[in-house]
Amino acid sequence: MKGTIAAAGCWVLGSMVAAADVIIGELDPLIVAGRGEGAWWGARELQAGVNRQRMLDGGALLERTPGAAVVRNGSQTGIVQVRGVSGDRVRVLVDGMTLTPACPNHMDPPLHYAEAGEDMRVDLMAGVSPVSFGGDSLGAVVRVMPPEPRFADEGSDEVSGDMGAIYRGSHDAFGATAKLRYQTAGLAAAWSGGWSTADDLRFPGGRARATGFDTMRSDLRMAVRTETGYVAVDGGLTRTRDAGTPALPMDMIRDDSWHVGLRHKTRRGADTVETRVYVHDIDHLMTNYTLRPAAMRMEAPATSRDYGIRSVWSRDTGAGAARLGVDVHRNDFDADQVNVMSGARRDTFADNRRERIGVFAEWEDGISDAWTVLAGIRGDHVNTRAGRVRPGFGPPQVAADAAAFNAGDRRHDDFLVDAMAALRFEPDEKTTWELAVAMNNRAPSLVERYLWTPLNASAGLADGRRYKGNVDLDPETSFQVSGAVERRGAGWELRFSPFLQYVDDYIQGRPDSGGGGFLQFQNLDRARIYGADFEARHALTEGLTVSGFVSCVRGRDMENNDNLYRIAPLRGLVDLEWAGGPWEAHLECEWADAQDDTAAFNGEPATPGYGLWHVRLARELDVGARVELGVENVFDKRYADHLAGINRVEGSDVAVGQRMPGAGRFLYATVGWEY
Repeated sequence: MKGTIAAAGCWVLGSMVAAADVIIGELDPLIVAGRGEGAWWGARELQAGVNRQRMLDGGALLERTPGAAVVRNGSQTGIVQVRGVSGDRVRVLVDGMTLTPACPNHMDPPLHYAEAGEDMRVDLMAGVSPVSFGGDSLGAVVRVMPPEPRFADEGSDEVSGDMGAIYRGSHDAFGATAKLRYQTAGLAAAWSGGWSTADDLRFPGGRARATGFDTMRSDLRMAVRTETGYVAVDGGLTRTRDAGTPALPMDMIRDDSWHVGLRHKTRRGADTVETRVYVHDIDHLMTNYTLRPAAMRMEAPATSRDYGIRSVWSRDTGAGAARLGVDVHRNDFDADQVNVMSGARRDTFADNRRERIGVFAEWEDGISDAWTVLAGIRGDHVNTRAGRVRPGFGPPQVAADAAAFNAGDRRHDDFLVDAMAALRFEPDEKTTWELAVAMNNRAPSLVERYLWTPLNASAGLADGRRYKGNVDLDPETSFQVSGAVERRGAGWELRFSPFLQYVDDYIQGRPDSGGGGFLQFQNLDRARIYGADFEARHALTEGLTVSGFVSCVRGRDMENNDNLYRIAPLRGLVDLEWAGGPWEAHLECEWADAQDDTAAFNGEPATPGYGLWHVRLARELDVGARVELGVENVFDKRYADHLAGINRVEGSDVAVGQRMPGAGRFLYATVGWEY
């Protein structure tokens, strides 16, 4: 009954106002949306706060954002979904780096390696995005970027920093963060670090086994001022231990990464050149017995190393800008399977490599006071290759698959062309109209192309099926159109953003023609994805504001008249905020409709709708500290997010085959101090 009341109350409150272009509902804002420099055509700039009451991983940056959602197979596996497009189809850039998960099931997606400190900038470009932000994707872009280096005045130096701590009752989790900054007129240096530990998830009904984790990270950045800009170096380490992934056949027992990079920016007159070079390395180990029972013990070590360089020249034309650029990315990828009982080893991926070289041209111009246009074109060449594999162990069919793979063509080239155009019309200060169209292409991933024998590896689909790669795959081609209309007034704003996307040669598993009981990645004729986001905000009184959003997306397999797999349901958020002096309080309602439009082909179960209530209270202290307390899921509602995975771990309070539940009622507390 309490859950029914909560859901009904959410719908009533949601009918008053749907959402906000500025999500101000976080006490120490995890996300603040708005227009920032370079935020074009419906894009938004998000800001990650130091007191991260929801931050179990970097994917949580997007959980409460219009148009975005997070696919989870475990507490650390935040796979980005933007308007129904997920995983490798979304361009995710972490400090300018393209990162390839070491796990063939993407239990370590790119945002797992993203720092989410108070000063980190997060840009979300849903749907149509500028070609300068990269190709080889279906349009959506997420960027997590550190701030530009800040230097002190001549003859002075500055020391500053911040510290934070968090307790989260949902996992009996503790965490701490720290940052130290030092600036002179010619040098800017910053170190940041973080640590967190968590037990298994508590939900109304017990504990969900294999959902805890331990993480640590450390990053160092140094920049030297030049006559026309700066030169900066950066490096960092991350360390993850015993991170459970109950929707997958194994858990992430060890994941160590390091990266080093160089950034150079110079400006002469109207011309600016910016270059980024990096290396990012992941050493990853999975097992099926450390955090869960297993009849046959297996290990799966894997490595992934990314190299990249991107250089962009831009000229400020006064009313806009012209840009030319080149970006290069290479990934080296290896993964094995080891039978612990016998010591036998076989290759999952052997000496795999994926290289991409892209060039682009982009033009942005204010053609009048009211009209702005953006257009761009880019070309990419993607080369993939794979080495010879060792069958190692298994039934005779495994050896036959290895022989066929080794004898076949293991090198492929794809040529991709992307183009986009967008128009913005602002007839007055209160109104904005936007219209954008784009063609995007994505070449098959290494998993989709070179998974040589049927395995439980699906790049995060986690539908319990065995998959096999396909060396004959064609690239996906997307055609999309998106629009937006925004109205603003004294203390209020509304935004409505519809979108439509067709994807030709959509890559999805299909039954093996030989009746082997597994799925092989193949190209569908066409998929259709469509929907809309609605956002609103209204200041009721001087200190009282209501805001929120509603997001709707549908995905259809047009060839087989089926729904696409794992698409977020109709969902929304409404926040009633009061602010007065050093105090701030919130009453939030988070809701999701039932998801009945499921993929019959994947055996995807439907999920019921739910409504959750959260309360929060925070106070700013005179000493530069901030304290925040809150209770989430106040009515202890038992629910499951539709994008959560299906449990595969025995001995848990969640039955095998049941969707992973959300957290029950829990208290969280954070404290942050700046100096």
